[in-house]
Amino acid sequence: MKPQVKSLLSILFGVLITLWPAIYNHYVLLFTDSQIYITCGNELSFTEDRSFVYGWFVGFSSLHKSLWLTIIAQSLFFNWVCYSFVKQLAKRNTDYLYIPLIAVLSVFSALAWDVSHILPDIFSAIAIMLLVILVRHKKPFKTEWYLLFVTYLLVLQMHFSFMLYHCLAMVILFLMKLINPQFDKNKYVLLCILLGVFINIGLFTLEKKVLGSDKFSKVSHVFLMGKLVENGVLKEYLDEVCVTKKYEICQYKDSLAPNNYSGNFIFHPSSAFQKTGAWNNPHIEYNVIIRDILFTPKYLVKYTKAIIAETIKLFNRNEIGSSIFAYPIGGWGPHPAVAKYYTNEMNQYKVSLQNTNTLYFPFGFMSGIYKVLLLLSVIGLMFYVRSNLISVCIAMVGIVSNALVTGGLVGLEDRYATRQNYLVILLLLIFVSNSALAFYKKKAKK
Repeated sequence: MKPQVKSLLSILFGVLITLWPAIYNHYVLLFTDSQIYITCGNELSFTEDRSFVYGWFVGFSSLHKSLWLTIIAQSLFFNWVCYSFVKQLAKRNTDYLYIPLIAVLSVFSALAWDVSHILPDIFSAIAIMLLVILVRHKKPFKTEWYLLFVTYLLVLQMHFSFMLYHCLAMVILFLMKLINPQFDKNKYVLLCILLGVFINIGLFTLEKKVLGSDKFSKVSHVFLMGKLVENGVLKEYLDEVCVTKKYEICQYKDSLAPNNYSGNFIFHPSSAFQKTGAWNNPHIEYNVIIRDILFTPKYLVKYTKAIIAETIKLFNRNEIGSSIFAYPIGGWGPHPAVAKYYTNEMNQYKVSLQNTNTLYFPFGFMSGIYKVLLLLSVIGLMFYVRSNLISVCIAMVGIVSNALVTGGLVGLEDRYATRQNYLVILLLLIFVSNSALAFYKKKAKK
């Protein structure tokens, strides 16, 4: 069998394997944000608080006919990149290893659940794998490399947080390169990617300006305020300054949000944000408050400590299935968008296990296994760091940068961690498999 045919078959089998949660559910998996993306994609509009790029991806990939086509496209995209990733690290062993590796990850991690979701989460892992491929590419600055680079920049635009945490990751990697020139043998690859990532934010801002916006995000200050509610910094700040300053939010300083949860601050009807006009109010004072907190040493120190603490917490937030809820007909969530744009799929929506609240799956047990595998993989990678320094460092820097950005700027959601942490397991499985196959071949020659 020709190598190209083997590769294609491996990818197609991977697609089938990673779609099993949707097949089991009888329909694609949906989240509250899915409604925004579906509407955005089918109307070719844009939204201030979510990336229009993923929304348009949903619209185009579904052909305005079926959301099944969208998750198939996500699965194809993931498996193509993942196969390339494994091929770069496993070399000639890829076709022997790929299907078993994908099967293990699809069962014991959040991978398959992310693929099956109408959410951009799966592209977080894709972006990190593409970064490893770009840095380790044998022929940088050739046609294939540039195509991968453009793909990487496009993937970053699937979600605001991807652009932000890859900016941080690239700065860290570039500093590592300056400290140790041998970290990356090619002098200009990291610099080129670093500049590309920063320019990408400007490009995304320009794209939004063409569509009617004038900023990278007009609502980032709202989400950051939610984060400051969650970590307690805002309450402490308001207790002190509301004595002399008359901010509108001061009258709600003792009841900013139920359970002081960032999501509740933004969406719960009894939150301070909702009681002061919600999205109809520009909340200019939020920018003043945030700026004051960031430039006041006392509060900056508290906020920095909170970021570190919440980053550490996020590494333990690896619960599979925590973002899966029922959205029955007539309720809130993605139902109106599915009913409007995919009327032909409403029968599937009605009988899906998710929306009939019958998606019985041992999520707690599987999450426990996932956490154990992650811990063992982190320990195991220590034995392979020296021989695979660049790949391990890039992947880990990407994962840590994601935790820092999401832990510091948005709420502590399990899916922010689970959406790429399984790459640690994938790396270890590749290295262990390589070692085992090498040992077997050596023994067979004797």
